[in-house]
Amino acid sequence: MVLEKGTTCVLALCGFHVVMAVRNVAAGGKLKEELLQKMPNARIDVMEIDLNSMDSVRKFASAYISRGLPLNILINNAGIIPATKFTFSKDNIEQVFAVNHLGQFLLTNLLLDTMKKTARESKIEGRIINLSSDLHRRGLEKERIIFYEINDKKRYDQFIYFI
Repeated sequence: MVLEKGTTCVLALCGFHVVMAVRNVAAGGKLKEELLQKMPNARIDVMEIDLNSMDSVRKFASAYISRGLPLNILINNAGIIPATKFTFSKDNIEQVFAVNHLGQFLLTNLLLDTMKKTARESKIEGRIINLSSDLHRRGLEKERIIFYEINDKKRYDQFIYFI
């Protein structure tokens, strides 16, 4: 949570209205209150999202859009490291791939029109920032991602990711 706290703090200090998209709303609310103690004029909201569930991603995007808020910057920061054991997401997809890639892609796709609208209205081009570790480099040892075997437990290797 250190990076989320730092990112939220810096953006709020710069005058942005920050929406923290979090899996644990109680922890997000606690962080919001902590930051508001230090920055009482900050505009920070907490909204629930679980990138392990495409339904949750859709609900978050719908709720965000229904608020009518602008979207200048989307920071895709959430992710999980490969588990020691093979696990499926709520959508029956290998969990690391689902959370680190598909959930963030879907979120970006669902919010893209809002970002474009904000850019047109504000005349300020938006930014999408995708953060990750360098764990993907381990996949370079293999030839390619074998998508048709992405859910194959036998091919899962926590150190070579899902490749």
